[in-house]
Amino acid sequence: MIDPETRALASLRIFCLEDNPLIVFHLEQMLDDLGHVFVGSDESFSDLSARPDPLVADGALVDIDLSDGRTGPAAAAWLNARDIPTIFVTGQELIAAEHAHLAVGVVAKPVSAVDLAVAIERFRGD
Repeated sequence: MIDPETRALASLRIFCLEDNPLIVFHLEQMLDDLGHVFVGSDESFSDLSARPDPLVADGALVDIDLSDGRTGPAAAAWLNARDIPTIFVTGQELIAAEHAHLAVGVVAKPVSAVDLAVAIERFRGD
């Protein structure tokens, strides 16, 4: 268990772009267990890009295939333009590799807490 003071210093604000609510719930629980802050989710790139308020996050976990199609790479480019780095969280690793320039990493589904923890550290940019 992470003590509250260490957790506050180490916490990153993480957004999820995923169309499967069970996966979103699973990611939210893992992020909480890792000491990070889940700041919300959307199920499509169109939902993300139509948000009325700017997204405030240190990083985003983005699936390749969303509810509006294979729009994860376009969403990653949109997020990058807003200085929000992305990690592809997907079962489509070959497609993610084609778009590697848009993400700081890839986590394969099913997601393990260890793989997620290692990948999220890339959001720190150290």
